[in-house]
Amino acid sequence: MKEKTVIQKVGAAIMFLLAICFPASFVSASENCGPVALFLNDPAYETKLSPIERSLAEQGIEYRIYNIFNDELPQDENLYSAVIIAGGDSMRNYIDWNNRIYQGGEIILRGEVPILGICLGHQIISRVFGSVLYYSEERRWHEITFVKQDEIFDGFEDGLLVWENHSYAVASLPEEFEILAKGNVTPLQMMKHKDKPIYGVQFHPETQGRFLSNPPGWKLIMNFAKIAGVTMSDPPLPKDGRKVFPY
Repeated sequence: MKEKTVIQKVGAAIMFLLAICFPASFVSASENCGPVALFLNDPAYETKLSPIERSLAEQGIEYRIYNIFNDELPQDENLYSAVIIAGGDSMRNYIDWNNRIYQGGEIILRGEVPILGICLGHQIISRVFGSVLYYSEERRWHEITFVKQDEIFDGFEDGLLVWENHSYAVASLPEEFEILAKGNVTPLQMMKHKDKPIYGVQFHPETQGRFLSNPPGWKLIMNFAKIAGVTMSDPPLPKDGRKVFPY
């Protein structure tokens, strides 16, 4: 019995030392510890801080910028805990109007890490998975309604006040997806893949208003970061200029 106890103690000590020396080996495969790969699709934010970056930085969500309009894409998305596809006006490097899929679209189809598509990102995801777009201009604050429970809604009740700023919307739910939230003008406001943590939101959860210094949509982004197991810290917000996290 004493020999068994000694063996158990020695084994526990070895495991403790291994955990200290090689911590990555003891992280669950589902915990993709690391920063977010932030796909920017608007050249206007090449030299200034974008709203989505501000929301990530002020909440301590680590990220690495990829300017997709400059053909910047990660060689391996699995080096990141998640991908956020921001808004913009170009589907360059994702999919063209002949439905040819490029590297960005292939990352979406693989879905090997959690993905959040915002506005244009939401539309890109739906097109990559076979849906089409239609004209639906909407530029206003708007209350959306949740129609299905999901962990990304933790801390919310039945809906969310969000900023809408788009000219097109998703015409129909892709076959592999389910609707999570709806709106009055643009019905399909939020969707999720049935088998993978891939989310699309038509609205802009990152947008601040004069009356919303800390918009409720930021919590939605934080919930996504928690689902993905993103690395968190307490960084200072950059004073000016384009900088890559950490500042």
